[in-house]
Amino acid sequence: MIESHDYEIQIVSTGARSGVMESEEDRLPSLYVASPPEFGGPEAVWSPEHLFVASVAACLMTTFRAIAEISKLEIIEYTDEAVGHLQRGDDRLYSIDKIILRPKVVIGADEDLEKTRRLLRKAGETCLISRSVSSEIVLDAQVLVAHKVGR
Repeated sequence: MIESHDYEIQIVSTGARSGVMESEEDRLPSLYVASPPEFGGPEAVWSPEHLFVASVAACLMTTFRAIAEISKLEIIEYTDEAVGHLQRGDDRLYSIDKIILRPKVVIGADEDLEKTRRLLRKAGETCLISRSVSSEIVLDAQVLVAHKVGR
């Protein structure tokens, strides 16, 4: 296991409220980013707020899938509809104070229901992104069995 690692990105401003983000070292594709429309940015562009919520949701998914694989739990489908709640505080500054994760996990066997719920909770507790932020993370998971949902 690694003890530490650096994740490097580069960002170049392309306008008053927009830019292009890259990671040359990791050879990732360029990503256009901007302030969200409610803060004067353009429509249909990934914002830091979206990326923040996405990083928490993606970390839960990848952590859960890794734990499920180690635990020999077959996952048929995993989806999530995450929401980050932006709040202006008494100090008049904004923060995303709460992120609600709503993963829906479809499994193959009834006998794996409790195991799946337990592994989801474990993933929520160990996800490194969730552990790195001060936002409240709410896990509102749904576990379904494939034969009961027509899959």
